[in-house]
Parts: sequence; C-alpha cells; structure tokens
Amino acid sequence: MVMAMNTTTESEASKVHDELVTFLQEHAHSVKLFQHPPSHTSEESMAARFQASGEKVPGAKALLVKLDIRDRPGTFAVIVLPGFNKLDSKGVKQELRNRIEGLRDFRFASPEEMAQAARGLQPGKMPPFGRPFFPDIAYTFIDTALLEYPRIGFNAADFEHSAIMDSAEYIQHVEHDGIFARSVASE
Repeated sequence: MVMAMNTTTESEASKVHDELVTFLQEHAHSVKLFQHPPSHTSEESMAARFQASGEKVPGAKALLVKLDIRDRPGTFAVIVLPGFNKLDSKGVKQELRNRIEGLRDFRFASPEEMAQAARGLQPGKMPPFGRPFFPDIAYTFIDTALLEYPRIGFNAADFEHSAIMDSAEYIQHVEHDGIFARSVASE
C-alpha cells in the first residue's frame, strides 16, 4: 500500500512539472528550460543551471510554511526569496500578522505536509509559485531581494529540470499576495 501511495505522489508531482512547463512556455517569453543532473540544494541547483545554460543567476527558493491562523487551521503559504538568503523569521512573522487577520504564528511545513499541500512535491522541488498550481496553498509572498536580480532560476518542480527567466516577467505571472523585504544574505 505504501508503494501505491508513493507512485501516486510521484505521478502527481510529475503532473505539476508538466503543468508548470506548459504554463511557462505559453506565458513567459524570456524563459529557458533545462535538464541537468539531479540537484537537491540551492547551491547544487545554481551550479547545475550554470552548467546547462551558461548563465549564473540566483535561484528563487520557495519555502512552504504552515500558518497558525485563528479559525483557519492548516493554512499554507509559500515565501519566495533568493536561494542564498535566509529568512528573517521575526520580520516575516510581523509582516504576516500585518497582512493576515488572526495570524498567531507560522512554522516550516513538514515533508509530509508539503506532499499533501503541494501535490506530492518533496522539499527542494517547490517552484516559486502558489496558485493555480497548488490550490491548497492560500498565500504566496515574495521577498524584494529576489527582484533585485534581472534573471532568476528555479527548479521546475523536479530535481532534474530548471527554468531561468526574467524576474520582471516572473513577477507579472506569479499570483502573489504581497512583496516585502524579510530575508538576509547568508554569510
């Protein structure tokens, strides 16, 4: 039974990849899609994209968080920031409280919660999008630091496929709920 569940999850994750690629090909004129060796970290992904494309661009890291909202348990959000930045958790908490009525706290989603909310995806495969690809994710927030770069890259819902596109075009096509400055560069 576990085997069938894993196959179903992998199948659904594959559908997310296909839907994302189709969306990008139809709407993002600056997008370039690449296949590369498996990459599981921001550093590996950036290196793989550089090897495949010749472009050295920052990655868009998508963090899935579970929100503790009064009267709305189990609400999820994606926070997108540059791959080499860290989240300013205290600052994000304040930003979210200002934007979401009844927010008490948030935490990173577990791998099991991610698979449930993000249609079978594993950590590291989450693209920097929420709706419409992930209807169970209520909010998408973007850190302003990501938009300081002319082009960004990200895993296309798969460890072996990436996309690179203009950040200005990305912000036009992502359904987001706000932009704020709440990440800090890693040392």
